[in-house]
Amino acid sequence: MYKVAVITDGETATGFRLAGVEVREARTPQEALEGIREFTAAGYGLLAVNEDLLVGTDDARARLLRGRDLPLIVPLPPARAKLESGEAYIQRLVREHIGFSVKLK
Repeated sequence: MYKVAVITDGETATGFRLAGVEVREARTPQEALEGIREFTAAGYGLLAVNEDLLVGTDDARARLLRGRDLPLIVPLPPARAKLESGEAYIQRLVREHIGFSVKLK
């Protein structure tokens, strides 16, 4: 069984801690990337990371995770984000990560 952790802002961290999830607070994408490095080295299987903290880290994360299956990194929408439909959110994630749009039915 793999461990799960969350990397997020201080405001959101409290809720995850109350749910019993291991949390690392980060204020910048660089701090989040350092957390990803540490959790990866410790053998975590799933990292949920605040979407805002992933901005500009694509290349560094790709280098860090090259040749690895784990951890899976799941972006969390920011707490005060403009809410979009679930379908629109998934379409945006797919477009960002594979480079083209997919129409969901």
